[in-house]
Amino acid sequence: MQFFDVIVIGAGAAGSSTALALSKRGQRVLLLEQFRVPHERGSSHGHSRIFRFAYDDPDYARLAMRSLSAWRQLELETQESVLHLFGGLDLGFAGNPSFERTAQTMSEVGAVYERLNSSQLKARYPQWNLADNAEALFSPEAGIVMPSRSVELMVAQARKLGATLLEDCVVQEIDLENTAVKTNQGDFAASQIVVAAGAWLPKLVPSLKAKLEVTLESVMYFAPKDVSVFTPARFPIFIDHNSLAYGFPAQGLPGVKLGLHQSGSRTDVETRGFEVPQQAISRAKTWLETHLPEDWRLIQARTCLYTNTPSHDFILDTHLNSSRVLLVSPCSGHGFKFAAYFGEMVADKLLGIPNEFDLPRFKLSNALQKGSAKLLSREILEQATA
Repeated sequence: MQFFDVIVIGAGAAGSSTALALSKRGQRVLLLEQFRVPHERGSSHGHSRIFRFAYDDPDYARLAMRSLSAWRQLELETQESVLHLFGGLDLGFAGNPSFERTAQTMSEVGAVYERLNSSQLKARYPQWNLADNAEALFSPEAGIVMPSRSVELMVAQARKLGATLLEDCVVQEIDLENTAVKTNQGDFAASQIVVAAGAWLPKLVPSLKAKLEVTLESVMYFAPKDVSVFTPARFPIFIDHNSLAYGFPAQGLPGVKLGLHQSGSRTDVETRGFEVPQQAISRAKTWLETHLPEDWRLIQARTCLYTNTPSHDFILDTHLNSSRVLLVSPCSGHGFKFAAYFGEMVADKLLGIPNEFDLPRFKLSNALQKGSAKLLSREILEQATA
């Protein structure tokens, strides 16, 4: 049986970042991926995810600010750009709780932003058709991070530093007593194990099955008549605090990307479908036609898995039955922006190094309690669209 310092299960956002961080520190790392790197069956794929400081919670805003330098370090090491900052809009109105908390948080953490009234917003971005009482927060340090390419680069860098990657390697059992794993490619042991399996976390750790909810989410790409109006130079990323719609300018594909945060239905990783429901497409198109009047044409629709904790917080904690097995998951559909730094947090925890972002809210006992996080949630969406 081969022995390593650390076995990392899952080569998505958290796993690839963890493998890289540990490899930089001289650890002998085995990274196991049940599919290929990257793949489109989980949560860490596609060509764009939102990067932003604009959170309604100071912990996550500060973590995003710390993650910015980690992304820039990855770009420096790989000589490739994966983070593109061109600004972001938080749309809402005075008195909207999450909108006001976001403004308060941005001030509290020292993030740069402008508060725009409806007239100022329309003057700067005439594409928008919003109510007269609408307001926006514009953050210049927001934009797009590229998930599939980022995962590829982090894994490649980890391997360059000595990590071993096994693809098409399915973990069949985690032996907590011996800190070992049984796979379809053999058995392996280590001093420590990191389970970063995303939507497969409840399958590998059955005690979490009743607490974690995996949902099938959708994003759609719609082409306008004149795509130049919706390029990053003229149209930033956005989040609507009223409906929880979020979107991206036309970059990489000739259309605007739109999603509705945590609006998908519960699914199972083994039986999930890949077809985007027509209802989701219709809702997205109606939202676009209302807020960005255009003759929108669907050009692509994709699915993605969210692994949701009751609190919508992340998980960074030891297994209940083994202090040598660490469970990690940047859960609930808002984690990729932190990926470049998340591995450093995991590595610090494994090696017993204090980290200011190893927060109590990431412990299982807290993350699995409903309502501890003040983040945009499905409950807000249901109220807004009722």
